[in-house]
Amino acid sequence: MFRPAIQRVEVLVFMAVFSLLVFYTARTLTVKTREPAYEVKIAAAQRMTRAMQVLKDSRMEAAIFMDDVNDPNETGLIGRQFTYITTDEGDLDAKISVLDPNVAAMIVDYLTKAGVDRGDTVAVTLTGSMPGGNLAVVCALEEMGIIPHILASVGASQWGANIEDFTWLDMENILVEAGIISFRTRAASLGGGSDIGRRLSPKGRDYILDAIGRNDIELIASESLSNAVQRRINRFTANRRLKDYGAFINVGGGAAVLGDAATARLIPPGLTRRMQFESMRNGGVMAKFGREGVPIIHVLNIHSMFKQFDYPYAATPTPELGEGTFFASERYNPWTTALALIMLLSMVVIVGLNSKRMIKHHLEKYEPDSYV
Repeated sequence: MFRPAIQRVEVLVFMAVFSLLVFYTARTLTVKTREPAYEVKIAAAQRMTRAMQVLKDSRMEAAIFMDDVNDPNETGLIGRQFTYITTDEGDLDAKISVLDPNVAAMIVDYLTKAGVDRGDTVAVTLTGSMPGGNLAVVCALEEMGIIPHILASVGASQWGANIEDFTWLDMENILVEAGIISFRTRAASLGGGSDIGRRLSPKGRDYILDAIGRNDIELIASESLSNAVQRRINRFTANRRLKDYGAFINVGGGAAVLGDAATARLIPPGLTRRMQFESMRNGGVMAKFGREGVPIIHVLNIHSMFKQFDYPYAATPTPELGEGTFFASERYNPWTTALALIMLLSMVVIVGLNSKRMIKHHLEKYEPDSYV
């Protein structure tokens, strides 16, 4: 029985196998494409590496015990579970995760996507809860040449910068003296519940006041949460309008920044350009910036933030410098893909034309009268 090439089993099998081989080859021959600001990201990660080493050396000089169980990467920057200035429970895995120099490159990626350029001014709020996040932000800002207006809260959750003589302000001072960064926090509050030190003992609040004093930082003294929010807004608007800032960056879960708990859960980690901040009546400083259309970079809920880049969470050991899709991403080679498409189309056309020729030839030999 006559069958054109397109209907022959051996031809169909050949076409299927050939197609799979071409697909597999095109799929495996990928190229790594550098993401925007690649060189700056590498430099920011290197700066954070130096910053972490300087701080670790400072702790080692003080003969501080290294807890290699709770600090598996031996950074020396994981705090304790309970101290006088511990404000809340903390996620140890999150604290371990952000003590990774590549996170500084992640912040550069967010800032680049937000359209922040060298010389722009950004508003920054930090807490003591996540020193790795703080380091990533200040190193990224320094490397990008961005001017920060920083307000902080000193209290810290478990495993953060919650050691009484080694608060975030102490770390920042060490980094300035070492030439790692060139700017300081402008003012700081107690932190804790309502940003007024609630849930801290009187002795804990005294330790924080001592830290603010010895680092020569101005105190943000508030009477309530709403007052704490307003005092921060007043400081941010002393020399410019909120909407004139290039971005608003927050690290941690400061009460005055996020507002009430229900509002805080609505704000996603990472970069947010548009959101219905108008509906957040009990929102804090972040919501006020958001209402002005300022891009928000929120460093919290680290597991979800890392998922945005398919980046390993709580990795031990820390990934090598330069790893992560925010540095470079694998993409299909356009030349290989185009060649594969041409080969597959050519195969289909050749088989089709050959089948057409065979059908035509068969019809020319066909004699209907012989069947009558």
